[in-house]
This record gives sequence, structure tokens and C-alpha cells, in this order.
Amino acid sequence: MLNSFRPIALLVLSIVCHAGTFAQGYITISGKIIDKTTRQPIPYAHIGVMSKGLGTIANEQGEFYYRFPKITAGEDVTVAHLGYKNLARKGTEFAAGDKDVLLEMETAQPVIVDSAYVKSFDARGWVMAALGKVGKNYTDTPIMMTGFYQETLQQNDAYVDIREAVLKVEKDPRPKTEFPEKYRMLRGRRFESTSRDKALDDYEFPSGPAIVTRSLDTGLPEYLLGSNLADYRFQLDDSIAFYNNKDVYQIHFRPVGPQVKGARNGIICINKADSAIVRIAYDFTPEGMDEVFKGSMKSAMGKMLGKKRREAKRVSSFTNYLPYDGKWYLQDSQLLIQTDFIDKSDTLTGTIKLHFVANDILKSNGKAVPPSEVPLDTALFPSQKIPKYDEVYWSNFNHIIPSAGMRGILGSLVK
Repeated sequence: MLNSFRPIALLVLSIVCHAGTFAQGYITISGKIIDKTTRQPIPYAHIGVMSKGLGTIANEQGEFYYRFPKITAGEDVTVAHLGYKNLARKGTEFAAGDKDVLLEMETAQPVIVDSAYVKSFDARGWVMAALGKVGKNYTDTPIMMTGFYQETLQQNDAYVDIREAVLKVEKDPRPKTEFPEKYRMLRGRRFESTSRDKALDDYEFPSGPAIVTRSLDTGLPEYLLGSNLADYRFQLDDSIAFYNNKDVYQIHFRPVGPQVKGARNGIICINKADSAIVRIAYDFTPEGMDEVFKGSMKSAMGKMLGKKRREAKRVSSFTNYLPYDGKWYLQDSQLLIQTDFIDKSDTLTGTIKLHFVANDILKSNGKAVPPSEVPLDTALFPSQKIPKYDEVYWSNFNHIIPSAGMRGILGSLVK
């Protein structure tokens, strides 16, 4: 009798345990992050339980969707953005399922410095020190990130191709590793529009995820590496900014002359307390774009640009980092490529945006993603044919909310 009861007892125990796990669940909130004074949205603000390495970002309209485990509800949910004071609220303050959360951030008053201070400031020295401290400030052991990848193609202003995926990204900063960075798709989809002009066929980056998941922990920027540093002038901005409640030096860089190959104009934001790089953003110069389109990337972009006459309009990038457990990690990264396709008197502008945001950070053994699982081409993401932007599709994974403009693609999906 006892023996016959045992399987039933185990089944009941299993159900109870499963129910307990399910009950632990998640708290889901969504809404908008705005400037408290101007009431304007704050694009790409980070929101998350920073003490646990969890988070996501708002979209370019400040709209966000955030799902975090109930077990972390006692921790602060923190909103952070360069130039603003951190906004922190306990997870328990949020009502689960609230879709109208309004988070108002206060501008941090920048410290204005005079021209004499700017001239005497050793901007190049600070950049060199920050690059030299990458090994100390960023992880030196393998990590695994779960993150959200978004790739869009716009034809003039209309979205004609959207590719999205939840990725597991394994980063191994140790030297002499054969694969310093690997990723695999957990879930993904693609929206293709019938409105896409044939001029934009093959205008894409199949290796997009590899580009925007790369960061300082797996290699310094080649344009600032070694002797390349001498190609740029560095100057402190006349205001000291604020990020994560710390002072941040904003150091502008520009090429010493038009002879610099792949030249960029940009800014490096360095945390004053530990010399960690918080943000790097740049635009290629006209000469630099010419190098990108006709020089070292010719083989990679030749297929993408086809035979039509084209003119590069803009190539830009930004990469943000956030602190966790005494180290700095990739928060999000974006690359934008904009090109004019010219056919007689007609001009069509194609704009590619690649964007990745890290949602959680975990330790890894460096072998969690076999090379055989690394996807080679985002064009292979499953095609979405139902005209619905179903966010339930992502299950427990955080994601970047599509903008109203992106949702417009639903009216012309490829069947």
C-alpha cells in the first residue's frame, strides 16, 4: 500500500514544487521614461535591477517593457542615463502588469569648467589611462549574456525589414581564445515588407549580431589601438557630466587631418572615479566614410551596395557600459549605416540600424555556446506572416518595444 502511494506522493510533490516555481514568477511593467522638466521622452534609458545584473532599455521614444523576477522585488529598480540623476524605486512599489508606468528623471546639473581648465586638462592622458585600465575595470573571466537584438532597414522613412532575436552571447576576454565571442539564437523572427524596393536587395549585414555584441572586454577599438591613438586630437568638453551618480569626463576626439584612414569624430565618456569608459560614440568623417565604402570593407559591402550609384550619408555608432559587482559590462550598442541609392534623377535612402541590449549577466565556463550553434545570417530568422506585433512571443525575455513607425510594416508583410 505504501509502495503504491509513493508514485502519487512524488507526483503531488512535483506539482506543488512546480506551482511554487511558477508562483515565484515575474513582475511585468511598461510605460515611458521622460525628462521631469521638459516632459520629453528619454531615448535608450536603462532600467533594471542593477545589483543583480538585470535590465533593459527604453526605445527611441522612451517607451519600455521590463520583466523582472519577483524574487528580486525587494531590490531597487534603477533608471539610469548619462546626464541624469539615477531614479530608484523598490520593485515592490510597482503593480504587476501596470502598462502606464511614468518614470520622471531629473537632469543632473553639469559642472561647467572654464577654458583654462579645458586647455590644461590632459585629455589624451585620461584616454590612455582608461584604455590601459580595461583589463582591471572590465571582466577578465568568461561571461554569458542574454540580450535582445534588433535589426531594421528603412526605405526613406518607412520600415521595410525588421529582424529581432533573443540571443545568448558568450564573451571570453581571456587571451588566445579561438572564439573571443559567440552567440546563439534562442528565439527570433523577421518582418518583411512587399514595399521594399529592389535597389535594397542584399543591403544588409549578415554578421550584424557579431558587430553590436562586441565590446571592450574582448578587444580595444582598433582606431584607438597602439599608434592609431596618434591619429586623433583629444579635448575635454566644457562640462563634466553625470552617470550612475558619478562625475563623468566627456572627451571629444577628432582626426589630426584628412589623411587619417577610417577617421571618426566622436566622444569618450570616462568615469572619474575609476577611469572606466562609460560610453563611446562616433560618426565617420566624410573621408572616413569613403574609406569604409571603398577601402577595407569593400569586399563586405560590395554585395550589399550592388551596382547602382550610391553615396554614403552617415555611418555612426554608440556603445554604452554599466556597472555590476565591481566591474563594467556592455549595456547596449548600436550601429547605423545610411546610404543614398541614385538612379538617374531618383534617390532612395536606405538606413540600417543594428542594436543589441544585454538583459542579464552570468558567469560562464567559456564553452556554453558551441561554434556549430552560432547563426551565420539574420536573413534566416523565421519569417512573421501574421500581421500582428505579438509581444507575448518573447515569453519571459525582455525586449525593446517597437516604435509606432516600426508597427507600420504590418500592413505590407510578405505572405
